[in-house]
Amino acid sequence: MSLTSLAIAFLVAWGLTGITLALARRYHVVDAPNLRSSHALPTPTLGGCAILGATLIGAWCGGAQGLSSLVAASLLLLFFVVDDLCRPLGVTIKAGVQLLSATVWVVMSHFSVIHLPVIGLIGGLGVSILAVLWLVAWMNAFNFMDGIDSISSTQTIVAGVSLAAIFSYLAPDLQALPLCLAAAAAGFLVFNLPPARIFMGDVGSAFLGLCFGVITLQAMSVGLSALLIVLPLGLYVYDTSLTILRRAGKRENILRAHRQHLYQRLVQRGWSHGSVSLTVGILSAAFGASAWSAVSGRIELAILLGLSASATLVVGSIATWRQAEGSSDA
Repeated sequence: MSLTSLAIAFLVAWGLTGITLALARRYHVVDAPNLRSSHALPTPTLGGCAILGATLIGAWCGGAQGLSSLVAASLLLLFFVVDDLCRPLGVTIKAGVQLLSATVWVVMSHFSVIHLPVIGLIGGLGVSILAVLWLVAWMNAFNFMDGIDSISSTQTIVAGVSLAAIFSYLAPDLQALPLCLAAAAAGFLVFNLPPARIFMGDVGSAFLGLCFGVITLQAMSVGLSALLIVLPLGLYVYDTSLTILRRAGKRENILRAHRQHLYQRLVQRGWSHGSVSLTVGILSAAFGASAWSAVSGRIELAILLGLSASATLVVGSIATWRQAEGSSDA
């Protein structure tokens, strides 16, 4: 994996995002804020196309494995441009595109085997079906969490670098994609820092989710611990899962748009987008460092970092939700 491919991913993302922003402003292709929005001004939403293109170009230059299947699956996600052009797609259509994209990757990559510690190799049609659902889950998680300036760009940079560091010990051949993904996200972040001049939209969030789903599946297929490779993304998993469970427990429609995620609650409490995204980055870096420490043999440090980040996240979320419920009762 060369620095040249990372520079290419960064520069392509930076250049394409700038061009997209200029064209969107010229032709007034923007997302107008509504009651559920976290932004106050009309903002272009096509930045995800730049991340997608830059990542794939950088990964190709870096010799990433199994790129043809990822390219095919990613191209299908460009259908979400329709939604990003302020022509909202229904839940059924979005789910159908996600399922099709995930299925294309699983079929083209012939993914049907996962190596689990102790158990060993397991495979078959059941694994392939679970892989499709796994990819769809990641696409939705990033879609749910991409609601404020720079949050998903920050998460992607930290998780990408963390996973590459983990792979440097256990699976060097898998480093190219997470590093190029991080580089492309950094190029986009130049324009996505608060106050954001452009958003990644559904194309970007779905693509990031697809890529991290693919990266984790590839890692599990060569025997890496699922817990360790998901840990750098633990904050997104925590917020998404807990919010869905809380809404389901209240018998609310979990598919209906809302503003009840932990990161949204923090903004409602007066936190700036930058403060929330920085907090996400710090906690994700702690989780990533914990996973890296574990694979590099620093078990005590891994436990300390993991428990500290987890405690901060849990205590902070409890306090935030209690305050939100108290405000609603008042």
